[in-house]
Amino acid sequence: MLSMQRRIWAIADTHLSFASPKPMDIFGQHWHNHAARIQQQCKRLVEPNDLLLIPGDISWALKRKDAEPDLSFIADLPGIKVLCKGNHDYWWDSDRPLSYQGLNDTPFTLPAKEIGVAGTRGWIPINDLMTDEQKISNERIISREKRRLSKRLDAITDCAVKIVIIHYPPLDDFRALLEDHNVSVILYGHLHLGSSEFPTPEKWYGIPAHCVASDRISFTPKLIMSI
Repeated sequence: MLSMQRRIWAIADTHLSFASPKPMDIFGQHWHNHAARIQQQCKRLVEPNDLLLIPGDISWALKRKDAEPDLSFIADLPGIKVLCKGNHDYWWDSDRPLSYQGLNDTPFTLPAKEIGVAGTRGWIPINDLMTDEQKISNERIISREKRRLSKRLDAITDCAVKIVIIHYPPLDDFRALLEDHNVSVILYGHLHLGSSEFPTPEKWYGIPAHCVASDRISFTPKLIMSI
């Protein structure tokens, strides 16, 4: 019997490559057999009525046809799957819907609007080591990502719980936008074990923020909340 309670789980950076296998254990033995471990843990924990949120870096594929086996793998996991693009998801055109049976992109809302999910890839912050040309390029990308996120947040404005999934850690440039929309929680990935970067505080300007990169959470979806 299914629980009447709906739980929200998250795991990013699945880094699948079924069409052209890429061994992930070159990044460390903790990645060994990671896809099977993700599948096993999702089937153990996630129920069909739950949400399973995946903030990017889904597949190493460069073209959509090569990503199909990876998307099939995700679609077969339990729960209602909602995805956003990561920096390695070259197969996914940012301005086109995902359009794969069993998978959802954002904006996503449940029929009763108890939960809404808005997402975008995000980007890296501008820093003093960048050239002027790099700073201009970054400003352009950040502005574009902010517009995408704003549009998707507008689409979930009537939802009781508003969740944002961003592949990169949230930028200060997004702060006012997220605060204005009363975002309930931010979920992101990208920051792997051994990275020189560290996750943001779990209260980011007062908003709960969780890094759910798969290797940081032992390839096990993280329970974010129950409603």
